[in-house]
Amino acid sequence: MNKHTKMAIFIAPFLIVGGYIAADYYAEEKAKTKTLFELSLNDHCNLLNNACTLSNKQLTLTLSHQNDVTKIESNHPLEEVTLSFVDKNNKEISYQMNGKKDKQHWQAITQASSLLRQTSELKIRLISVINGGYYYSEFYSRRG
Repeated sequence: MNKHTKMAIFIAPFLIVGGYIAADYYAEEKAKTKTLFELSLNDHCNLLNNACTLSNKQLTLTLSHQNDVTKIESNHPLEEVTLSFVDKNNKEISYQMNGKKDKQHWQAITQASSLLRQTSELKIRLISVINGGYYYSEFYSRRG
């Protein structure tokens, strides 16, 4: 064995460990960056009469309202959900949704019923967080 081969055998384990550590730092920094994903409304939304479904490739959310409780069901566990209603005077009312143990069922007591009865359409904004990624949507609930 010549000196170059011995040196390569000696240095290789350090390079492997160093490369593993560098790759971990890179992946960690990349995971910290905020990513945004838009959710699309699948069909006409009338929150008073039926559920509204929002989705993209990875996530599907179903928004419903009954007896002053607005509920959101998800096909993946969520970390956080914020729901906002924007009235006809452009005043935004935000609600931090409460998640159950499985983090796929969220609910909050809201004023959606009274706001929807005051106007023919109500702007709704929704933001949910999964693994540092933000899933958002802005859509209208329309009567009739």
